[in-house]
Amino acid sequence: MVVAMLLATIPLSCGHKEESVTVKKSKADSLIEAAHKGHEYERLLELADTLQATGEISNIRADYWRGYAYSRQKMMRLSEKYWKRAINTEVKSDEDLTYYAKSANRLAGDLLLKGEYEATMKVATPALEKMREVNYKDNSDFAYLLAAVGCCQLKMGSPKEAAVNFDKSADLFYKVVESNPTRPNFTTAIVAVITITDNYLQLNRFESAFRWTVKFMELLDIYRSLPNADSNFIDKQQARLDIYHASALEGMGHHKEAEIVFSNALKSNYIQTSEGKLEAINYLLSAKLWEDASENFEVLDKQMQKYDMKASIEIIQHYLLPKYRANKSAQHTEETNKVSQQICDNLDSAIILYQRDAAMELTTIYNTQQKEKEIVEQRSRLTHQRYLAIVIVLVLVIISFILIIFFRHQASIRLRKAYAKLEIANERIKESSRMKTSFIQQMSHEIRTPLNILSGFTQIITTPGMELDEETRKDINSKIMDNTKRITELVNKMLELSDISSKTIIERNDDLPVLHIATQAINSVIAKGEAKIPIDTKIDESINQLTIKTNEQAVTHALLMLLDNAEHFTKEGSITLIINQQDDKVRFIVEDTGIGIPANEAEHIFEEFVQLNEYEVGTGIGLTVARSICRRLGGDVVLDTNYTAGARFVMTLPLSA
Repeated sequence: MVVAMLLATIPLSCGHKEESVTVKKSKADSLIEAAHKGHEYERLLELADTLQATGEISNIRADYWRGYAYSRQKMMRLSEKYWKRAINTEVKSDEDLTYYAKSANRLAGDLLLKGEYEATMKVATPALEKMREVNYKDNSDFAYLLAAVGCCQLKMGSPKEAAVNFDKSADLFYKVVESNPTRPNFTTAIVAVITITDNYLQLNRFESAFRWTVKFMELLDIYRSLPNADSNFIDKQQARLDIYHASALEGMGHHKEAEIVFSNALKSNYIQTSEGKLEAINYLLSAKLWEDASENFEVLDKQMQKYDMKASIEIIQHYLLPKYRANKSAQHTEETNKVSQQICDNLDSAIILYQRDAAMELTTIYNTQQKEKEIVEQRSRLTHQRYLAIVIVLVLVIISFILIIFFRHQASIRLRKAYAKLEIANERIKESSRMKTSFIQQMSHEIRTPLNILSGFTQIITTPGMELDEETRKDINSKIMDNTKRITELVNKMLELSDISSKTIIERNDDLPVLHIATQAINSVIAKGEAKIPIDTKIDESINQLTIKTNEQAVTHALLMLLDNAEHFTKEGSITLIINQQDDKVRFIVEDTGIGIPANEAEHIFEEFVQLNEYEVGTGIGLTVARSICRRLGGDVVLDTNYTAGARFVMTLPLSA
C-alpha cells in the first residue's frame, strides 16, 4: 500500500518482540535491557562484544543483538550479516534456540519488506524445519515465519500454498493467545493478520483480504472479552480493522458498505491521531477520495519531523510522489506545485544522505572483515608452524604436508577466482549507483528550470497594481501552461520509474483493434513534436480486422516508448512499424536506420538507466518501462540481433487474455 514503507520506519504500538521473552534476569539481561529501552545502539554493540567475550551470553544471542543494533542504525548489510551468522551457528541451549528463532524472524521480516521473496524463503523455510525438529513451534516467532512464507508464496504466484500457510499461522496465533492472553501476543497476532490482509490488498485479491478482516475481528473479540482488556488498545485495533475492512469492501465494489464501515472508524479516538490518519490514507486512495487523502498526507510532514526522518530516495518515492498524485487528483494546484518544489529540494540531500550512509556502512564492514581476517591469518600461521615441527620429526608427515600445500593452493586459486567475480559484481553495483545518481541529478535540474519560470510569472501576476496588455497576458499564460506540462511529464517519468520493478499483472479488459493501437502510438509521437523521421507502416492484410484483448493505455504507452526510442537514435533514414500475426500472438516490429546496438548488449539495454552513449540526452528507462509493461500484459519486448541496418525491436502480445 501507499504508506506501508513509511509506516515501517515509525515505531508503532506493537513494540519490540523482546517484551514477550521469558528469561531469568541476570546482570547481562539488565544491561542489555537498559541499552535496548534507551535506544543506545552503540552501547548495545559494546555489550554484545564484552558479554560474549566473558561468556555471559552465547554467540547466537550476541549476534542477534548486533543485528538488531545495526538495523536500528539503518546499516542493513551488517544487520543481515549477523542475523545470518546467528542462524548458521550451532544451537547449544534453550536460550540459543530462542534467539535463533528471533534472528530468523528478524532476517526474514527485513528481506520480505525489501521484496526479496526467494531470499526470504531460503531463511524462513529451513528455520521452520529446524524449529519443528526440536518441537519449538508453539510461539509467535514460528507463527510469524509461517505468515512470511505465505506472503512470499502469494507474491511468487502460488496463492493456494500461501493460503495453507496463512491458515496454519492464524491457527497457531489463536493457540498462543488462548494459552497466554497477553497484550504483546495479541499485538503480534494482529500485526501478522494485518500483514496478510495488506498483501492480499496489494494484489487486488479483495475477497481474500475480506476473509482475513474477519479473522482480525475474531482476535479482537477474544481480547475484548478479557477482564483486564485495555480500552485504548481496543479503540485503536477496532479502527484499524474498520479501515482494512472498508478497503476490502471498496475493492469488491461494495462502495456504500465500505463507506459505512469507514464512517465507524472515523468515530474512534485512534483515527484522530497521526498514525490513524496515516493508515486511513490506504482506504481514501482506493476510494478515490482525493480531498480527504490530501488532508491526511499533511500528517506525514509532522511524523517525519517527530521521528527525525531524513530525506531519502525511499521517502520521495513512497511518500512525496503519492502525496503529489493525491493533490493533483484533488486539483489542488498550489499544493501540487508545492509538493513538486519539495521533491526538488529533497533530491540533492537524499543523494548526499544515500552516499554518506553507504560509505559509513561499507567502512564498518571493511573494518569488521579486517579484524576477522587477522584472526584467520593468526590461526593459519600457528597451524603452519605445527606442521613444520612435525615434518622435522616424521618423514611420513612430509607427504601429508605436500598434500596440504597442494589443496591450499587449489583453494587459493578458487579464492582468487571468487574475488575476481566479486570485483566484477562490485563494479556493476558502482555503475548502477552512478547511473541512478545521474538520473536523479538530471531530474532535479530539469524540474528546477520550469519551477523558476513559474515562480517568476507568479510574482509578476500577483504584484499589486500590475497592469498587463492582452498580448502579454496570453504569452504569460502560454508559458505557464507549457512549464506546468513539463513538470507533469517529468514527475510522470519518476512515477514510471517507481513502477518498473512491479510484478503486478495489468488487467486486460479492453477489446481493441490492433490498428487502433498503432494509430494511437504514432499520433502520440506526432503530438509530442518528436517525429523528426516519418514513420512508415507495413501491415499484413490479416491485421485489418484483428482485435486484441489487452489494456489500451498500457499497450499504447509501451509501443510509444519504442517509437520514441527509434526517433531519438535515428538522425537520418527511415523508421518502419511492421505489424503481423504469429500463431496466437500479434507482433509490433519497430525498425530504424539509426546507430544500432551491439549483439552483446541485447539484454543490458533493458536494465534501468542504461545508455550505451552517456553523452546522449535521455533518462535510460524507456526500454525498461516498455518491457515491464509488456511482460505484465503477458507478452515481451526483445532486440532482434540479426538486424544490422540499425535497431529492430519486436514487441509481442497475446491475442486474448
